[in-house]
Amino acid sequence: MKIGLNIISMKAHELAAGAVLAEELGYESLWMGEHILLPHGTDYPAKPQPYGPQELLDVFVLLGHLAGRTSRIRLATGIVMLPLRAPVLAARQILGVDVLSGGRLDLAVGLGWHPEEYAAAGTEMRTRGKRLDEMLTLINELFQPGDTEFQGEFYAMPPTPFDPKPVQKPRPPFLVGGRSEAALRRAARWDGWYGVCASVQDAADCMGRIDRYRAECGREREPFETVLVFYQGGPGGDAPPRAIIEEFAALGIERFVVTPWGFDYDNALPRIAEYAREIGIAD
Repeated sequence: MKIGLNIISMKAHELAAGAVLAEELGYESLWMGEHILLPHGTDYPAKPQPYGPQELLDVFVLLGHLAGRTSRIRLATGIVMLPLRAPVLAARQILGVDVLSGGRLDLAVGLGWHPEEYAAAGTEMRTRGKRLDEMLTLINELFQPGDTEFQGEFYAMPPTPFDPKPVQKPRPPFLVGGRSEAALRRAARWDGWYGVCASVQDAADCMGRIDRYRAECGREREPFETVLVFYQGGPGGDAPPRAIIEEFAALGIERFVVTPWGFDYDNALPRIAEYAREIGIAD
């Protein structure tokens, strides 16, 4: 049972200290989500709105910094909206964190939901799903040995080298966030699912659908992992007791993401330590 921290709602000036503390206490991973802006009046789909002080840093810059402050804990996006970027730029950012961390990056991707973010980034929201699919294919090819040439519906590249290659082979794991059928099908084509579930049965149902989609695309024998994110309003809240985590672990899920401070942003660091003791990953 591996426990990671969802750090997007931490205060910016405490992120480095939180990462060092989490590693010392035995947390397995740090997960940083992404928004580039949330305008006043934003109606967030989930209630209550989870971003606290909204001190939002660039996810790849932050993870690169945390790579230099830590040595063992895995660093992850959870999720990053790749369609806000050009694919080659995204590939360079992903590569940078993987190399600087010595191969500790997990890439969980998604689409986002806010049209004003896409407008501010100068990209089209309507085609974001198709573009994400094409981006993942292109980035995967860039990370393989040799030169890359690509021609897709949205992106093209002449024959070109792309070095260095990632430390992790064949590349950092690609996980997909979301609960729509399109998201679950997308996850099935890659390395894992980064999801939220309302109950153990809900998790089992989602995992069963992903298994069917993996079989449809001939990937049922490939390695695959589910990373479950606990949240306010879900079973046990966003930092459940160990007994609830073990109920989900019985499904074969090994990695979990929690936010022990909830909406008490001023006490994030103390709660990181307290929760580690509560569930038995630290003395």
